[in-house]
Amino acid sequence: MNNRELFHATMKHENGNQLLHMEQGFNIVYKQWKKDGLPKNVEDTNFPTLSKSLNLFDYMNATGYLYCMFDQFCIPPFDEEILSESSDRKTYRNSQGVTLMERTVPAVEGTNSCGLPHEIDFTIKTIVDYQKNRYRFIGNIEDRIDDLWIQQNAEAHRTQQDFLTALWVNGPFGFLRNIIGNVNAMILPYYEPEMIEMMLSDHLETSMAAAEKIIRACKPDMCFIWEDCCGRTGPFIAPEIFDKFMAPWYREWKSYLKSLGVHWLVLDTDGNPSPLVTRWYEAGVDCMLPWEVNAVDMLKFAEEYPHYTMMGGIYKHMFEPGDPSQVGRFKSTDYKKAIDEELERVVKPMTKRGGYIAALDHWAFWGTTFDGYKHYRERLCDYGKANVSKRFK
Repeated sequence: MNNRELFHATMKHENGNQLLHMEQGFNIVYKQWKKDGLPKNVEDTNFPTLSKSLNLFDYMNATGYLYCMFDQFCIPPFDEEILSESSDRKTYRNSQGVTLMERTVPAVEGTNSCGLPHEIDFTIKTIVDYQKNRYRFIGNIEDRIDDLWIQQNAEAHRTQQDFLTALWVNGPFGFLRNIIGNVNAMILPYYEPEMIEMMLSDHLETSMAAAEKIIRACKPDMCFIWEDCCGRTGPFIAPEIFDKFMAPWYREWKSYLKSLGVHWLVLDTDGNPSPLVTRWYEAGVDCMLPWEVNAVDMLKFAEEYPHYTMMGGIYKHMFEPGDPSQVGRFKSTDYKKAIDEELERVVKPMTKRGGYIAALDHWAFWGTTFDGYKHYRERLCDYGKANVSKRFK
């Protein structure tokens, strides 16, 4: 099977002993890996591309998401403006009307990360604010689609076999947090329920209208839902709020996708989703990721719900077993033995169970060494890794 066929077989628990290996991304480690021996002709990409250049997904023979997208947010956008600037940070208003402060130099010396922006203020905070700006979130469908991109890329996305062609959409919480911020997205369902219902209804209707042309042109394998709404101790959404506001959105979106031939919903949420896992699957989600080891026990849910499809759950810090923060987690401080130990813990039972896609429990993170990742990639072959990359053969 090619990678796309293997994905569909895995989603149906029909992949037998063939294991699909995916990753979310490598850009965090790219610069360090270049110093550690990564060939110079391997380009840095956040996600897989169909360019003629070799990228890290090709080099590591790991599949990933080939995204096709539309604009879910403000059309026309809010005017962007830099409000203040210093030697190491700036405050600005973005195209969603959100005022943010962010660092302009790396937060951790020796890395390329400046950390996440800090939310300061929001143009939309009340139902009156939303009604005043509602014209930005509904209609304008043609402006939400890049027709030139479709003309130039749809056929390749439709016919390629190495990566998963994926329609990207923000889930209901992911949409809200981009417009009104995390805190407001948590509390306004209680105080402004009509506003939240209106915003999510508009987002759903607009997304359906904008996505159809892309779906028909690109024939995506699945829809990737970005829904980061969980911290280490649990979700930012109470179960009753999920049932009232989010579950109807998922059910309608899933029904719409199936009507156009897209059968799989893959949901990405970090942290500990435990109280909502069953609700997500029952609302139409087919696969969840990344199951961060420091927050949630994927194996527990895998045993309790053997028909759920899962991706991830391989501890991203297994490459650094000698780090003081990892003392006691691994039997050995040798990175190869620690990797072997982690794959035995996770991949062995999950491949036996079925319905599993091997992946780290997030992006390849700081501390993921070049030699360590190559060892991890090769050891996955012992568990049936069956990725097939034809781009450079």
